[in-house]
Amino acid sequence: MQKLMLSQPLYQQLYESLKSSILTGELKSGSKMVVTKLAKQYNISRTPMREALRQLQNEGLLVQDGPGLRVIELNIEDFIELYDCRIALEKEVMKTVTKVVNQELLMTVEKLLDKAEHALGNKEYLELLQLNTDFHDTLLKACPNKRAIQFVQQVRSLLLIYRAKILHNHEFNKEIINEHRQILESLKKGGIQDVIKQFENHLKNDVERGKKVIDL
Repeated sequence: MQKLMLSQPLYQQLYESLKSSILTGELKSGSKMVVTKLAKQYNISRTPMREALRQLQNEGLLVQDGPGLRVIELNIEDFIELYDCRIALEKEVMKTVTKVVNQELLMTVEKLLDKAEHALGNKEYLELLQLNTDFHDTLLKACPNKRAIQFVQQVRSLLLIYRAKILHNHEFNKEIINEHRQILESLKKGGIQDVIKQFENHLKNDVERGKKVIDL
């Protein structure tokens, strides 16, 4: 577990510490999250711990288990269903984004990919996970349909633990960055069908990568 600092609200620090432990696998899938036990471990009151756990539950990293909570377990059927939803939603979003793309957006995306390659070289996997999230978020937020953005974000939040698991594989990381580069190049050319094709291929490849890590 990470040590808590004084620079942020306590519940936010707890949330970030626990989230990091879940995504790195320090807290295993299926682990029970007992408020009293965690509060004692961190030497804090139960109130900020409950708030931190509530945030993690909202993100889909924790699920209800009777009166308590547990870390979500990897499930191939759930994973495929979520990705089916994500592919359908994000394809429609990218059709719109391709029509409104500008030079500023392209430069922002390119900088994110440069940072991602740097993080990959340094084996900073949580940083890489965030940068890959930022890549998709930056494109997503360019879409003028705010409802579509909300739906996609909800699905992607539920997929976070799967995406974190994928990023522990070095070869998968390289593939993902290359696919992001291909999407960027398609956006630069401005062909809607090619952008959709590259984006759909990327997400379908994510499904195959996910199947492999879930089966491990």
